[in-house]
Amino acid sequence: MTFKQVSIAALMLSASTMSWADIRIVDTQSGSWVRVTEQGKPAANARVSVSNHANRGKVYKTNEHGEVFIPLYTRTSSTLTYSILTEEWNEYTRRSLHTDSFN
Repeated sequence: MTFKQVSIAALMLSASTMSWADIRIVDTQSGSWVRVTEQGKPAANARVSVSNHANRGKVYKTNEHGEVFIPLYTRTSSTLTYSILTEEWNEYTRRSLHTDSFN
């Protein structure tokens, strides 16, 4: 095998083990619904956290449909970062706008 063939084989192997996630975040006045799927299948028991002061240190788990509701209380509209860790130890982050909870 030549170096080029080995390089292509290694690239194909690494690409085949990569995981693709779809993370959907729906903002509501009292929080956000987060839906996580990996390669088209719901990511059950994924750990989801969000980067706002009131939720610091809290971790939420998705249900069997890959969904979880995260209560959010913000006085101003802001962009929040959601961190997701799946059962397969794949990590994802997603940023989303959350509007003022008190309007």
